[in-house]
Amino acid sequence: RLVSSSDVTIHEGAGWALALLTAAVTIVGWRGIRRFTVESLSFARSDVRWFARWPRAVFTGDFASHDGHFDPGQRIANILIVGCLGALVVTGFGLIATSGGPAFAWFLRIHKWSTYLLTPILAGHVIIGLGVPPGYRGVTGAIHRPGRISEDTARRLWPAWAKRVIDPGTAIGKPRSA
Repeated sequence: RLVSSSDVTIHEGAGWALALLTAAVTIVGWRGIRRFTVESLSFARSDVRWFARWPRAVFTGDFASHDGHFDPGQRIANILIVGCLGALVVTGFGLIATSGGPAFAWFLRIHKWSTYLLTPILAGHVIIGLGVPPGYRGVTGAIHRPGRISEDTARRLWPAWAKRVIDPGTAIGKPRSA
């Protein structure tokens, strides 16, 4: 009633907007897609230690070291978010293109379950990004003010990166050249 359109019309419009946004991001950010994919799909044995310490670290900030641009939790979230959004776009097209039958039923089932999986992942992503859990305090500044992160936050959330960049010449490695 608020926008004088049916729920189906609003839902289809949102789907088309998501599809257009996906296309725009792909076109504009094509160079970063490879790096994002490689970084998101790279896992090491040390990630198991990170995951083992993560539940406590959410409250204490005592995160285990990890290599790469994303921590192991971010990598899994990246894979799930991209996969679910892709499934929503593809199954949305399928729902529009079919008008019943087994294909429609499968598109609908996958569309719903992708939504059910995506919603809590995005909620958790936002909660962590806002720095609500005590271990993630200060992360909002790192997200919204790139290059302006406190040394304490960097050492707490990205200890390997902090040693490499803030403390050059340590055992973990040398700083990356600009």
